[in-house]
Amino acid sequence: MSTLSIRSKQILYGSLIVGIFALMVPYGSWLQRQKAERDLGEATVGQVDTGSFMLKLAMIGGARGVVANALWMQAQELQRLQEWDLLKTKVDFITKLQPHFLSIWTFQGWNLAYNVSVEWDDPADKYVWIKNGINFLRDGVENNPKSPDLVWDTAWTYYHKLGFADEAIILRQLFHDDEDEAFQTDPIDNRSYDDNFKVARGWFELAVDKADEYQRLATELEAPVEFVDPVENRKGRPGDLAFRTMPAHAQTRYAAALEKRSKVAVPAQFGEKARREWELAEDEWLTFGEYEFRSPNALRIQGELVAQPIRIGDVLDPELITRLKANTQEWADLLSRYEDKDIREVTPEEAENLTDNKMAWTTRWADQNNFRYWVERCRAEMQPDGVRARQLFYEGYLAYLNADFPKAADLYLEGLQLWESLLEDYPTYRNDDLNRKDTGQTVVRYAEALRQAGREVDPEQIPFGELIQEAELDPMLDPFDALDMLGPLGDEPAAAPEPTTD
Repeated sequence: MSTLSIRSKQILYGSLIVGIFALMVPYGSWLQRQKAERDLGEATVGQVDTGSFMLKLAMIGGARGVVANALWMQAQELQRLQEWDLLKTKVDFITKLQPHFLSIWTFQGWNLAYNVSVEWDDPADKYVWIKNGINFLRDGVENNPKSPDLVWDTAWTYYHKLGFADEAIILRQLFHDDEDEAFQTDPIDNRSYDDNFKVARGWFELAVDKADEYQRLATELEAPVEFVDPVENRKGRPGDLAFRTMPAHAQTRYAAALEKRSKVAVPAQFGEKARREWELAEDEWLTFGEYEFRSPNALRIQGELVAQPIRIGDVLDPELITRLKANTQEWADLLSRYEDKDIREVTPEEAENLTDNKMAWTTRWADQNNFRYWVERCRAEMQPDGVRARQLFYEGYLAYLNADFPKAADLYLEGLQLWESLLEDYPTYRNDDLNRKDTGQTVVRYAEALRQAGREVDPEQIPFGELIQEAELDPMLDPFDALDMLGPLGDEPAAAPEPTTD
């Protein structure tokens, strides 16, 4: 082989190497931009034990997934063996290696709060592990700030595990007494609350805000969809109806819990405080009702395929159908704005089709979420007579627990009469199964107070007496109503002080 040919090869190879390095410069810049946009950097790895040989190997990059998978299998075995402390160590290590591995945050947050906590008998121990699960999820949110789902997981655990467990009245008391201000902070208004439902409402709202901000669901029917989270981790999207109701559900649950003995040592609250919280609950439902969902189907209008804005709150406007069917110009303006298309006119026939389609979806989705019930419930409960009736039910049950049955019966009767008169103006709320169940339990307690007081029980003479039989056959009680195991709270309910942070 000649010297010239060797030299030529050296020049060729050298040129290729220089060319590869030259190409790596723009590729590296593009890769850094992608990592920044998708939050895939290593800034959130945190403090780790860099002395570990396995960690050093993993940090090289190529072996990171292998090490994480091995640790994941070990964690699953530790869970089976109920080695909770070792399990937590393994999982923490995985999150250091793979901070954007969303499944591990979801798995371990749920595992600590729902699986590990039930292994303990003492509610105080349960509370510690539920709190560990919530704090783990909050760490996941910090590492993955663009994930609405991890925010939703956090909100749900505050809301459901602390608020609906069999020991909910004890767990909520422990939350009430918790001095960890950061744990009690609403992420929206940055205020501390002593109630898990109020904090959950803020986290749910944050999840909705993030879903809207990052638009995981395309707004165009044919537009490509880019997901922030993998498919298996998604719980909500901007257009997901149930996802968007949760801030309203949390606030409603807080207002309802306020008027019951929903914490072991905290008396119920009524008056202006209760009325205001029901008003806030109504505001949350009306906000949900104002959101413009997109109709799943498209109609051909003036030669264009267009979808429509669907607002669930429109079911509260009985004159809307007549107005929209007759106003072709309103439809033209609305579709031009919503679809960003030049639709200058809509014929009367097209306006009728658009209106019928809009109301079909509006009614369907309103029924799916029981929207009218929730709005009417808030409006009824915030009335002075609604708050007063709830207070009479509460005082009646306290008298019942203290074996003062004549007093309990009198209080129940006064409350039920007030309640019956009030609900005449709210037929949707009155006739809904949820209210029939709740009111039915109150009537059952009234009937039992009558029996214990030696008085006659005549369902035909009792307000809502038709609900007694149905309620007696229903074994499922609200955890806040299952109070018999706690014993008396006192002869008279003490007025709880107004919270200074609320």
